[in-house]
Amino acid sequence: MPQFLSPMHLLESHNPYPDCISLQLEATPASSSRTPSQQFDLYLTVQFNEQWKSLLDGRIRFGLKGGELKLKIEGGELSSVNSDIGKGFQVATTISKINPTWRFFPKSSELYLKGSLQRVKLATLMPTEPSYRLAATFEVSQSDISLTNAEDLWRHDISPNKHGILERAIALLLLENRFKPYLSWTQLGSEDTKDWQPLVEGREATLNPDLLMRLKQLIERIYEAQTDNFLELAKLAGLNPLTDLAGGNFLAVNLSGSELSGADLSRANFRGANLTDIDLSEANLSYAKLSGADLSGAYLGNANLSYGDLRRASLALVNAIAADFTGADLGEANLSNANFSRATVLQARFSHNPGLLDEVRHSLKERGAIVE
Repeated sequence: MPQFLSPMHLLESHNPYPDCISLQLEATPASSSRTPSQQFDLYLTVQFNEQWKSLLDGRIRFGLKGGELKLKIEGGELSSVNSDIGKGFQVATTISKINPTWRFFPKSSELYLKGSLQRVKLATLMPTEPSYRLAATFEVSQSDISLTNAEDLWRHDISPNKHGILERAIALLLLENRFKPYLSWTQLGSEDTKDWQPLVEGREATLNPDLLMRLKQLIERIYEAQTDNFLELAKLAGLNPLTDLAGGNFLAVNLSGSELSGADLSRANFRGANLTDIDLSEANLSYAKLSGADLSGAYLGNANLSYGDLRRASLALVNAIAADFTGADLGEANLSNANFSRATVLQARFSHNPGLLDEVRHSLKERGAIVE
């Protein structure tokens, strides 16, 4: 290690969607020593909100249901990592000396990441080479990105099924063509870093004409479709219902009687949806929003509904054998003749539930549920 280290400088920073996410990272000499410092404290400032973006003859608004902050280090390693940076967010940390990750989730009361962290200590960097640098990136997957509004892209008489499919298709189109590999990134390096090559690179925020033409054709194709069947519309939009619906907004859609066994529907929003007699066996509905949805007669065998919001939903006649409801909220949900045999209900919350029989209530409590 060199005896004296040059300070770190900002080499590059990109926040192409600053309302959605604005990421800043700064490094200061570690304050724990009175001698010339051999380490740097890294401080994070990040802001989240929803972002409007012009599109065709209208505009869209999108937000984040999650995302990962990652560090990539060259010529150094971290001597400490702060795993407790939440302060208003849910954050899961993966500790590593050279590639740590902080996974952000919204507060339980929020649909999207909103708010900010102001100059929170993230980690301490210990350089191991005379020339050193690091990159901080914020990355999102398809379950993290979601449209929250759209204006002047289609007529107001569009059905909930077509609306939900179009929102999901547009979100995935933007994800693959504009939001990958990084939604935001910044790079810091030592003073003697010369002719450096970026550790990471992103894309510009503009959309090319070919992509815009594909988007226009997609909207016309779905709007003019003679069917309103959700799964048929998904096929027309080029979506795979088993893998492409995670994180989508599907308010008040009609999926009655549909087959979605094994589908990834994590973080999807099905508030007020008609999901009667649907097959969701072995599906991933973790963190899904199902408040007010009608799941009467649904098959949920072995499904993952952990941390889901099922408040005021109807689960009458539901078969939820061996399903996972860990941490889920089932307040005021109709549980008439629902089958929770072998279901995992640890920390699941039940209150004021129509149809909840005393023997079922007792069984749920014995298995770790919170039953008021």
